[in-house]
Amino acid sequence: MDRRKLGREFYELGLRLGGLGTVAIGSGGGELAKALARAAGCGVSLAGGEAKFHDGGCAACGAWLAGYYGFPASLFVRQEGEQVELFLMDGQGKRLTPVETDGAAKPCTGEWDLLVGADCAWAGHRAGPYQGELGTACAVGPAALTLALERMGYEVADRPIPGAALFQADREGFSLRVEEGGGTFALQGEDALAGLADYVRRPQAVPAFRPGDGTGQNTPL
Repeated sequence: MDRRKLGREFYELGLRLGGLGTVAIGSGGGELAKALARAAGCGVSLAGGEAKFHDGGCAACGAWLAGYYGFPASLFVRQEGEQVELFLMDGQGKRLTPVETDGAAKPCTGEWDLLVGADCAWAGHRAGPYQGELGTACAVGPAALTLALERMGYEVADRPIPGAALFQADREGFSLRVEEGGGTFALQGEDALAGLADYVRRPQAVPAFRPGDGTGQNTPL
């Protein structure tokens, strides 16, 4: 892996994104991811766009920020060892493929700003008001999942506890499953926290499923 080549690619990506306007930019997993995110931010700013760096811990948080503030794009770089993965989305949380620019830059250099407390903001917005004492739960996933559970009224443990609900999100916070009462539920929503909020407010509306019989299909309970 040539870090310099990667840096140029992310910088050029930022130049294309800068033509869209404001871009939410985040990273996680290591210094390489952070450097590549900054390279993209440089491109955004030099193209006349606004680079809004955030401290959110996953790609779904960045996507939420873009949607909440009306940004046209979000970019998140995840590092695992020497490998990096790019998550690029539009303001509606859909995968984004930036188009080539015509080479005409805006007359002024764009701003470079930092948004702090992104995980707390995402969790607070998705969780909504306190739902009362909901019991004990275990959270596996981004830090914002724990924040949202606590805000809604759960006492969150750092390890599974017999009889307690287990909420498991993917690393980037897009999907969520819960094990509770002997059933496993795949929660639907714009992201993991949206699915959590819907489950807590309307738990009876979520169908349960168990592992399939080898056909690749889930079997309703």
